[in-house]
Amino acid sequence: MSTGAALAKAFREEGQACLHLYDTGLQAAHRADTSAHTMLHQDLETTLAVLRELRPSAVIAASEYGVILADTLAAELGLDHHRPELIDARRDKHLMVRALEQAGVPAARTVAVRTGAELDAALADWTEGFPVMVKPRNSAGSDGCRICHTPEQVVAAFHAIADARNLMGEVNDEVLLQEFLAGTQYIVNTVSLAGRHLLSEVYAERIDHIDGAPVLRHIVSRPELDRDERELVDYVLACLDALGIREGAAHTEVMLTPRGPRLVEVNSRVMGPSLTPDPYHAAFGYSQQHLVVERYLRPAEFAARLDRPYAPPQTVAKVFLRPHREGTVQSIDGLRTLRRLPGFHSVERLPAIGEPIRDRHLTTGATGIAFLVHEDGTVLQKSLAELHPLEDAGGFYRLADQPTEG
Repeated sequence: MSTGAALAKAFREEGQACLHLYDTGLQAAHRADTSAHTMLHQDLETTLAVLRELRPSAVIAASEYGVILADTLAAELGLDHHRPELIDARRDKHLMVRALEQAGVPAARTVAVRTGAELDAALADWTEGFPVMVKPRNSAGSDGCRICHTPEQVVAAFHAIADARNLMGEVNDEVLLQEFLAGTQYIVNTVSLAGRHLLSEVYAERIDHIDGAPVLRHIVSRPELDRDERELVDYVLACLDALGIREGAAHTEVMLTPRGPRLVEVNSRVMGPSLTPDPYHAAFGYSQQHLVVERYLRPAEFAARLDRPYAPPQTVAKVFLRPHREGTVQSIDGLRTLRRLPGFHSVERLPAIGEPIRDRHLTTGATGIAFLVHEDGTVLQKSLAELHPLEDAGGFYRLADQPTEG
């Protein structure tokens, strides 16, 4: 699921057999998996019995779907795992904020509401001003997120997602109202060993607000960190400790605000939605999933990295290609321009000709991801400054209106 496929492939590259364990709600994905070793989780007792026979060396969350189950199984089997008393806080965005507050780590004000009456009470007590971020308590990929500038917009955003099924296949039985965080959003990726955290990547994000939704346009790695960014990294490491993250990958989104860093969310798994390894190896000499493999298969080699400074030799830009509207793909004219841009490395996950595009706001990479790599970050910024206007003007994807159903 998602970048779990890249993680499993990285283990298999080193001769390590993997069992792909699917939770009950992922039966379709389980049926579609043609790997040699797969299993559908039915109940904890049965799954543990099978795993005890197999004697695995690790149980790892390969995507957001597996965060709770993987850590539960690892703890039961006596394998490396995160702090069990914080397991729900590593998946639930509301409990995540509470865990930070209890640890004395600054966090954005967040209120969970279930009903219209609770929403009215929360708005009456809201002193942080507007805009307000409204989002599902448990989802991913900017699914259901709305930036609201008035109480009326908050109410409309709440009713649009309350009790609906989200991107993770779960029903939104609670919706979060969160203090809007103004500033620059960053991604901080880490891999941990026994509570020590290796900083693998730092990215600055460009997020545009389109039709009231946050839309991720690109991320650009930061080969050198300034003072504020070093403070941001220290803040992220404090968040990992507050959430009991001790082993394996974490992918953290954090906002650098005028008041200092504030957490958006921590995900205790590898970064999504694409981890094709070559552009990362070209820029850093590693990918996050290969660092996870090293941590579990060659821990002494991984531990030696913990005392080395963060100093990636090149810069990578990851672009979430954007259609200017919804429609059916007729052609991808912008590829001719993209492939000639300085620093162009590769492109993947392009939609097929004839494929409909129904939600251009999701940051799942479903409408293509482009990678650019260069030793000079300013070269990449110039290329991005040419690419994004092309997308916005409708020059990248040529689209036809979708036929109406009837």
